[in-house]
Amino acid sequence: MGENVFLTGGTGFLGGEIMKRILRNHPKTRLTLLVRSTHRETARERLDRQLLRSFGQEEASRYRERVDVVNGDISLRGLGMDNDRIQSLQSRVDQVVHCAATIRFDLPLDVARRDNTEGTRNVLTFAGGIARLRRLDYVGTAYVAGKREGLVKEDELDVGQQYSNSYERTKMEAEALVREFAQSHPAAIYRPSIIVGDSRTGETTSFQGFYQALLFYRQLYSKGIVLILPADPNAIIDLVPIDYVVDAFFGLMQSEKSIGRVFHLTSGPGNTCTWDELMRMTAEFTRVPPPRYISRHAWQYVLRPFFHSVIWGKRREPMLKADKYFPYAWTKFMFDKTNTNSVLDGTGITTPHARSYFVKLLEYQARTLKLGAG
Repeated sequence: MGENVFLTGGTGFLGGEIMKRILRNHPKTRLTLLVRSTHRETARERLDRQLLRSFGQEEASRYRERVDVVNGDISLRGLGMDNDRIQSLQSRVDQVVHCAATIRFDLPLDVARRDNTEGTRNVLTFAGGIARLRRLDYVGTAYVAGKREGLVKEDELDVGQQYSNSYERTKMEAEALVREFAQSHPAAIYRPSIIVGDSRTGETTSFQGFYQALLFYRQLYSKGIVLILPADPNAIIDLVPIDYVVDAFFGLMQSEKSIGRVFHLTSGPGNTCTWDELMRMTAEFTRVPPPRYISRHAWQYVLRPFFHSVIWGKRREPMLKADKYFPYAWTKFMFDKTNTNSVLDGTGITTPHARSYFVKLLEYQARTLKLGAG
């Protein structure tokens, strides 16, 4: 690790875990976090809340002294900082880890670009001015693949694919900027897939993304709606546990072999489940009958317009939430991990199969949200 690491996205799910690992395992490293203040909390207050949630009172107080907080915003020129602050940081920072992004799927393209594309451009401009930059590590997403089919390789990016939402497109644009930056600076790119809780405990600090689909599944049944899932039962769903993502990220980041390369932090071939496997495990745990499946054509042109016209009130909200995730129910690609496996070979960092931990995720979600097992 560098002596002073500049981290964006440290109050998010993955960024928070990266911050946690640096503070615990790299005692000689000082952290500088870019945090956006809100109308309710200052940047320091947001960080203090994150530290307390991650470590508890005693550890948080100890680690607080090693973390500098900068109030800023990646979407703004200069990251929202004045020139004196920028120059001061550039004189002492020697590594940049860029995790910040908007992960919403429903934003207009220009709004998503503000954080993901232009935000990354602003971070790269800042990093480019660091005189002794050891490396920049950028967290993208495997779903820059968009609507591709077949084996998606790590070295591929824009091959003319279409995109399901503004998130995928703007993260592709952001990665393209990082690739250009990497031609003249030391940098590496990491593409996680669908990050879920810890494979050993099921623990997570966020019930977004895939967890929303699970909640939708239960809510429909509880409201007396017939469980018909618009999905291909054989579609491959690439879940990846947070502990593997963080282990792999640090294993790759601490190797000189990672410079200038792209890595899939995914489950990859041999470690994924199909939609039907996941739904059957969910059904067994919740005691909710497994769904019946309908084709994409039937959903898009018959049932979706019907549901949107007749379902209102409280029943409408879970449907609208789940709607933005349905494109992933027909995915026809797999993420190759040749680069990742070649660098991690011999480190002991291996990918757990989704079958080995999926029920732990359900148990933790049910326990934390007080959903009950059935």
